[in-house]
Amino acid sequence: MKKKSVKEQILQIFLESADEPLSGEALAGRLQVSRTAVWKAVGALREDGYRIEGTPKRGYRMIPEGPDAAPDAAATARFNAPEIAARLEKGCRDFYDIHTVSETGSTNSDVREAGLSGAPEGYVLLAESQTAGRGRQGRAFYSPKGSGLYMSLLLRPTIPAKDAVMITAMAGVAAARAVESLIGGAGAGKDFPVQIKWVNDLVYQGHKICGILTEGMLSMETGGFDQAVLGLGFNLSAPEGGWPEEIRGIAGGLFESPVFPSDARVRLAAAFLSEFLPLYRRLPEKTFLPEYRARMLVLGQRVDVLEPDGSSREALAEGLDDECRLLVRFPGDEFLTPLGSGEVRIRPIR
Repeated sequence: MKKKSVKEQILQIFLESADEPLSGEALAGRLQVSRTAVWKAVGALREDGYRIEGTPKRGYRMIPEGPDAAPDAAATARFNAPEIAARLEKGCRDFYDIHTVSETGSTNSDVREAGLSGAPEGYVLLAESQTAGRGRQGRAFYSPKGSGLYMSLLLRPTIPAKDAVMITAMAGVAAARAVESLIGGAGAGKDFPVQIKWVNDLVYQGHKICGILTEGMLSMETGGFDQAVLGLGFNLSAPEGGWPEEIRGIAGGLFESPVFPSDARVRLAAAFLSEFLPLYRRLPEKTFLPEYRARMLVLGQRVDVLEPDGSSREALAEGLDDECRLLVRFPGDEFLTPLGSGEVRIRPIR
């Protein structure tokens, strides 16, 4: 991993010290650099949009964002890899190699290519918008600029390829926790603010606020993964002009449009990555599974199971097995049918 610049190191110190003032002399001594280097780094951080005040005899202090701070010209500058890395839990910092871009075609495609070129596990790409975002079953994933966060993570899991759904489910738990850390509030069971619609959608206040897609490349020799790419798309707010007709009424945002803190993207990204890694390291133990079940939105409800040919069958969603397969009962059946993939839609109450 490349050595951090003075600016990156000072940013991390500011974030870890809350609003405590730090003298230029103390920063220079801690980093073994000149006070001029500290002064230049602080100036560069200010140009990036960070609010840093300097007081004689006391030093520098980073002023935190207020809860209603809206995006402004500095918001894009705040969307950067060093701040995300600085906000990670300490046990996660050596695993991730974080990169940010303003716009790309598809973060999943970019990370897939990076993996094929030798990028290490833990390579992360985050974007503010995508022009060719992908969802499940080849659908386009709406990824406008200014209202979302789109990220992909390179993994090299040792689980069998048939268990790929575990990665998606585990990511759902980590993403739900990260969202709750951003909006405030946590609960248990049906009281969780963020729920999961099997298998890959997060739902908040009745609307989809995140979609998850795992794409893998298989090893012909082992039957496992050469690599897997985990992609997530978060809606922070409704886009300017509103949602497209085809997802209007389905999609929603975490914040009232268009007001959300300018550091929301970096906080959400760091929270997800920090929550995900401990679960991933214990993937064979399936420690995420009880919480995934507790957050499930469809259990006990009548659903439409969508077939590959576009047709659907009514069923009752009765459970989730240890392989993250949804257990449904079709009318007239005495047995439960496990669904390992596909899509279900909650039926309206009549």
